[in-house]
Amino acid sequence: MIDPMLPPFPGLRPEAFSFLRGLAANNRRDWFTERRQVYVDEIQWPLQCLVAEVGLRVSAAGLRVVGDPRRALFRIHRDTRFSADKSPYKTHQGAVLSPDGNPKTPGALYVHVEPGACFVAAGFWRPEADALRAWRLAMQADPDRFLGMVHELTEQGLKLDREEPLKRLPRSFEQPSDPELAPFLLLRSFTVSAEVSESEVSGADFGERFARFALAARPLLEFGWTLD
Repeated sequence: MIDPMLPPFPGLRPEAFSFLRGLAANNRRDWFTERRQVYVDEIQWPLQCLVAEVGLRVSAAGLRVVGDPRRALFRIHRDTRFSADKSPYKTHQGAVLSPDGNPKTPGALYVHVEPGACFVAAGFWRPEADALRAWRLAMQADPDRFLGMVHELTEQGLKLDREEPLKRLPRSFEQPSDPELAPFLLLRSFTVSAEVSESEVSGADFGERFARFALAARPLLEFGWTLD
């Protein structure tokens, strides 16, 4: 359930970015504990408002995405069990809106808040092996449909991200049914993203901006959801 008591996103104040910069320089439990309320007031609560607002906006436009403020934000605590870096906290904050509100459900919207590196994204990041194969099979079976989706994204000013693509075509897909498919068969994720400035995230109209991005990414999300 979306909390009806949350107001529209008020914009992040300078204190939010000051906190994250301070955390990067003082990544210790004592430092964070002394400033926990700053984190809650300046980052956690505003982003919960953002999630609720964007969820309402895109749902009203018919996009099957839920903004659940209770589950949307990733933990600020790092999992250090298998990492040589024992810093206890992340120095950014991320939040997800997905078809059922669960951050792990594929086909999601994501907002990333980090000093000098804010961005929004949408799509299917690093799908599991079976799901990735389903994407590739769908592309091969109906290249016109997939390439049509890519064209729709282009018309919205978006293009699929090329993060760490494979170096060669995957086994069983060495001969694309359409030559234009080749670069897309190399992808490990199917996402689109856009950088945003600190000033944009600080504006009260950022919820509207994020929702517009989400609706521009709709062809990608709806294509992927059909593969479930």
